[in-house]
Amino acid sequence: MATRYIGGETGHRGFFGGTRSKTQVAGLIISVLIAFFGVMFTGWPGLVVGVVLATVVWLATATTHRGSYWERRGRRSRWKARRALGTDRYVPYSDAAWAQAQQDAQTAKGSKARARAVAVVRSRPDGADGMGWLDARRQNPGIAWHAPNGEEPYLSVAFEVRGQLSGAESIAREAAAQDGFGSLLADHAPHDSLVRGIQSLTRVLPPDLALNELWVAEHLAADAHPDAVRSYQEVLERTGTGSYVQRHLVVARWPLTADFYAAAATYGPGRDGWRALMKDEIEAMVRALDAAGMGSPRPLTARATVAMMLHQQNPSRPHLMVKDVDPRQLGLASHDTWSATWVDGVNPITEQAVRWGHRTAMISADQVETGARSPYWLLSLLHAGAGIRTLSFHQELVPADVARAATSKDIVRDQAALIARQKKGEIADPQTDANLRGATARGADLQPGTGHHGSNWVGFITISEQDETALLKAARRLEQSARTLAGIQKLEWLNSYQAAAMGTTWPIARGLKPARTTFGARMMDTLAGRGEKEEEAKVPA
Repeated sequence: MATRYIGGETGHRGFFGGTRSKTQVAGLIISVLIAFFGVMFTGWPGLVVGVVLATVVWLATATTHRGSYWERRGRRSRWKARRALGTDRYVPYSDAAWAQAQQDAQTAKGSKARARAVAVVRSRPDGADGMGWLDARRQNPGIAWHAPNGEEPYLSVAFEVRGQLSGAESIAREAAAQDGFGSLLADHAPHDSLVRGIQSLTRVLPPDLALNELWVAEHLAADAHPDAVRSYQEVLERTGTGSYVQRHLVVARWPLTADFYAAAATYGPGRDGWRALMKDEIEAMVRALDAAGMGSPRPLTARATVAMMLHQQNPSRPHLMVKDVDPRQLGLASHDTWSATWVDGVNPITEQAVRWGHRTAMISADQVETGARSPYWLLSLLHAGAGIRTLSFHQELVPADVARAATSKDIVRDQAALIARQKKGEIADPQTDANLRGATARGADLQPGTGHHGSNWVGFITISEQDETALLKAARRLEQSARTLAGIQKLEWLNSYQAAAMGTTWPIARGLKPARTTFGARMMDTLAGRGEKEEEAKVPA
């Protein structure tokens, strides 16, 4: 089975050598400039100021196993601001909820308290901020329209799939599945593709034994012995205890760019053109998923997509229960603590109140040990311990020429760092050596003629439990499995904004920051224009 080098590709090989954060590089450059001009105008005091400032920047941005001081301070400031504004709580908007919030605001003391009372009622949960629908009709694929604050607007569609493999499969079948998924990504990476992102989502949850129980109720003899009935019930209980099943979704993302607008204009004016274009795009994606061996791809309706989101917030709900779903109501009442978000809901089967806590962590390339990995390198995160969880990976598809340029820069800078250490007579840095091997392997994969393209990726995992102690235990088990079995040095828990972080594992393609394109790539895109415009043929009279 083929392996690929993963890890380290998001690190910035900067002016000061090594792999550093962009915040640290920017701070050190500013410190050098201050020292340089300080010496020119004030002499040695300017140099001292620059050196002291560089030391402070390095200490504040130095990466530790708990993150840098700068990052921790940012999280504390964010949490303090959220509590002051009242956005650490969420109540779905309704006429009754808004009236209650207005009443609470009238009795609150002080303008800040009144603002907090009103701020809890919002039309969208934090994880789905700015989300609406281009097409929410029944029996039609649900086309979500996203306009998150400060981000590029885009459309997304979720597809339910069976998965490529089931149980023990042959090596040839595994290799075919790997090639199929790679082809799915590569086919949508070129510049002319409107699809610019793919989210693969796996939901792990206890098995639903309702069909088994229904079968027993329909086939049970009226004179069945009570011991036989109890025996079968015991079989069901033992089967369900400690066992979990998986549900798979794939979400495609269409940014609303100039190319999208130009393509939609050929289908018709305004939103009608958008919907007509998306109809063809969705059908093409279904064919692509089927060709990749994803297994019975089916686009979800808007109600089914929201049903999955509500199930993820309240796992007591069946995952595709749509009978009481309104596509405009995307969230359930919740409140945040520093490290979790807690959702209050109702079990629709027993009609009892339930409370679920969720924690979300990010998996980024700079936290993954650089090395060759098989397609099963994340399997341990799905099997580690008991508990309901969602593993979501987002991939921004990068054309081969852009990916080659970025990889070439990494290779040159890593080689320069190794040569510099050799000239000084120093031992080679293991991290730089590993980064160079990974960059060289990626460069070989991206050679012209291979058909491979680049990918900017990030992963997220959400765990869910019904009490705080169980949630903390599940988080510790997950961290241990990630470190010892998956080669992930650290899971970055997205504390202080867990409600918004949970949206990264919903089927709405949230959470990936687009890669910054180079000036040369932007210039070439500008020169490429928006495609050829067909001249209108005039029929002679």
